[in-house]
This record gives sequence, C-alpha cells and structure tokens, in this order.
Amino acid sequence: MDKFPESKIVHLVSFNVPYPPDYGGVMDVFYKITALKQQGVGVILHCFSYGRSRSRTLERECLKVNYYRRDLNLFHLFRREPFIVLSRNNNALLRNLITDNYPIIFEGLHTTYFLDHQALEERMMLVRTHNIEHLYYRNLAANESNPFRKCFYKSEARKLERYEPKLAKATFLLTISPGDTDYFRSKYGNALFVGPFHPADGCRASIGKGDYVLLHGDFSTSENHAAARFLLDEVIRHWKHKTVLAGKRPSEELMGAASEMRHVKVIPNPSLNQMSELITNAQVCLLNASQPSGMKLKLIYALCSGRHVITSPPVVAGTNLDRLCSIASAPGEWISLTDRLMHEEFTPEMKAGRNLVLQEVADNTLNAKRIIESLNNYSPG
Repeated sequence: MDKFPESKIVHLVSFNVPYPPDYGGVMDVFYKITALKQQGVGVILHCFSYGRSRSRTLERECLKVNYYRRDLNLFHLFRREPFIVLSRNNNALLRNLITDNYPIIFEGLHTTYFLDHQALEERMMLVRTHNIEHLYYRNLAANESNPFRKCFYKSEARKLERYEPKLAKATFLLTISPGDTDYFRSKYGNALFVGPFHPADGCRASIGKGDYVLLHGDFSTSENHAAARFLLDEVIRHWKHKTVLAGKRPSEELMGAASEMRHVKVIPNPSLNQMSELITNAQVCLLNASQPSGMKLKLIYALCSGRHVITSPPVVAGTNLDRLCSIASAPGEWISLTDRLMHEEFTPEMKAGRNLVLQEVADNTLNAKRIIESLNNYSPG
C-alpha cells in the first residue's frame, strides 16, 4: 500500500463501483481518484456494488476499497426520502467513516444519507454534484415511455427537490459545470467549481479528416435513447454520409431503426479502447440532448479526442464550451452543418484554440488541485 501523510488522505464515497469508467458518472469518479493520487492524495474508497464486480484496478489506485451492498428494497419507494439516497443507507459505511477524522467526498446526492449525521458534524465534508438531480429526473420522466418508470422518475424528482437543501450541510459543493456552480451558489453559498475528470488530458484530436459521422452515448437511458431516435428519424435518414451509432445497450427499437438505413452501422457495447478509436477517427461527432444537466462527459470526450462536434443547445448550456462546437436546433441545421463539416479539415490552429478553452474547464491536474486547495483548509481534530 502506498504511503501518504495523514494530511493527504480522504474518504471518497461512490454511488457505484467506478471501474470500468465506461459512462459519465463513474468516469468522473475514477479519473478523479487517479488525478488526486498523482497529486499526492491517498483515497480510501467506499462504493456501492450493484451490477459491477470488485476491481483490482481500484485496489491498486486506492489506499483501501470498501464495498457495500445497495439496498434495493421496494418499500423504499413509499418513503419520503429519495430512493437513490435511501438505497445507499448502510451502517457499515458510517462505522468506517467515523474511525478517523479524514475529510469525506460524497459522490453525488445519491451518497449523502449521512451528510447531516451527528457523528460527522465536525468533519470536513465535500459533495460532488454531478447534476441538479431533480431536474435530471424530471427530464428522464419526460422521455420515458414505460408507465412504471415514468411514475418512478416523477416521484423521485419531487423527493429530490425536497431533499436538496440538505446540501447546505456540506463544507463545499464541488460543482461540475459553471452553470451548476451559479445555481448551487445562489441556493446554498458553498459551491466551488471543479470541472469534470476524464481520460484525455488536453485536446488530442487528430489533424486532418475522417470519413464518417459518429453518434455515441449510453443508449440505455431514456434521454439518450430519445435523442438518438430523433437524430436517426429526422436527420441521419436524410443524408448519405457514412454514419456510426456506438454505445451501451442500444434497444432493439433503436437498432431496428438504424438497420433500415444502408449508410448506418451500429456498434453495441464497444470496449473503452474501441470507443476511443471511434471518436478519434470520426470526422463529425453528433451530441443531442433535450435538457441541460451538469456537464456531459461525452461532450468532454468528443472535444478532447474528436474533430468537429455538433450539439443541440442543451448539451453545452452552462458549460462555457459552446464556442468549441457547432450548434444545431432544427433538423435542417444538423444536416447543413454536417454537410459542411464533413469536407472541412481539422487544423492545428483549431486544435490549439480548443486546448486553451479545455484547460479552463476540463484539465484533470487543475481540477485535482482545486480540490486539494479546499482540503488544505482542513486540519484533523
């Protein structure tokens, strides 16, 4: 086990096992851990395990890893508190947190059940906010067709809005986007902007041209499914550019719609390396969303590793990254922008300009130092 001075150790409570880092939330957690380690901070990781196995990689990166079972008892649905919080109420976690006085980073509102517990009232506690959660769940409900899930998302949104003021108990909220920083600072006054952590340092985009359009994401979520279906039906159907749709768990409906177009290829559940290559080699990346929420890691990934990026306005709202993208609202705009950018080389000048902007928002080292600066205000009692 690596040796770290006691003043450079933190607890980090994750909503899921953050390896492999194959979707936005866990990507931010995993690369935060590695960036903190590179800056001399040791992490004691606590993670709730559901659908993911223990990870030797995490055990190498962290001082210690504790795994907890998520309590998915359906009776929690009838409680006042949000299900995503109640299902991560675990007394073993509390016992492990009170064995010392190290600062605690709670990843997401999901993990904050003990934020106001009297046993932790003297501790430095940071909460990483990945979204304004009640708005995120409201949007999930709007895009969901399954009646049970739609009802759950609506109910969870109401509970999360009532629960959110608990965040005032945190020493700092580590907000992931400038827009979220403004929101949480106005509500609770304790927000500190710490941009997203991700696998690419700076802009590594390839100069020149690719020969296909890429639409990528986690298609298992209702929002991403609806966003992809819109682009397939209203945009991609009307061009002949070679197009690749790649991501986690695309539905039979989505794959069926894509299969009707000879110029579209679907790559379900690509590996991390395969997805990286797809983004790097694409000429244009399409990113669509119906509502702004936090900072979309697929936007950061596309800007760091890809060439031209076209987004809908909600993808870049509150990110300060809109100047790096082409913005499309109507189907005709998506089509005309893609037609133009498929013939436009990505130049060294474009890469240099993008790199300067990304350093302000999404530099892993800088963002780790922002966390460390806040930790330096803490002295163990």
